[in-house]
Amino acid sequence: MAQKPTTNAIPSSKKTTKTIAKKISNTGSKTAPKAKVKTKPTHRTAFGLKILNSNHKDIRRLKREGHIATIHGNKFWNSSFLIMDYLKKNPLKRKIRVLEIGCGWGLLGIYCATNFDAKVHGIDADENVLPYLQLHADINKVNVTSDAKTFQQLTTEKLKDYDLIVGADICFWDEMSNALFNLIGRAKKAGVKQIIISDPVRSPFEDLTARCQKKYENVEVQQRWLKRPVNASGQLLIVK
Repeated sequence: MAQKPTTNAIPSSKKTTKTIAKKISNTGSKTAPKAKVKTKPTHRTAFGLKILNSNHKDIRRLKREGHIATIHGNKFWNSSFLIMDYLKKNPLKRKIRVLEIGCGWGLLGIYCATNFDAKVHGIDADENVLPYLQLHADINKVNVTSDAKTFQQLTTEKLKDYDLIVGADICFWDEMSNALFNLIGRAKKAGVKQIIISDPVRSPFEDLTARCQKKYENVEVQQRWLKRPVNASGQLLIVK
């Protein structure tokens, strides 16, 4: 009887070689997983406010457009948080008229507008910081007006429009101590009810507090510390 034709069997050693080669080929064709790149946050939140970081697209856009601060208004200074913390514990009357001097990005005035429905105006000697104030007012959904003015340009007549003056980290040069002392004098004549200035306690600020304590009866100097949302410490000068 004729035998059935048989298939040529592949030796087991050759099978093993082919299997290994196939596995190696499949492994090489796969793309290695990419490492995750951590992106820096573009904003933060403090005291209920949204604050943009320097890498935010709108901050970068304003810089490209030429709005480069010239008098230390290139970022948000933490002394503002000291006044926010004080106002949180000592709330203002609703719809109070607030002037923020040396406003920079304007977060202190924006805090007053957000929490007390205050009518807020900010002034700064550097006009380049005002677009950053407007940007932050817009993203925090409040209306804050502003213009470029020095302390010396705030006349007694103009100061009659305000109930409260606030300023954070604005006494960093020796000449500012005298300018602010004179401004406080005009504010008192204009009937401004309260002036609050915060500082990390530089020597010009110490000179200002000493002169105010000597001249006015209702003056308070408070030492304040914060752990959250940031580490911050300094003093408040409160003149009523």
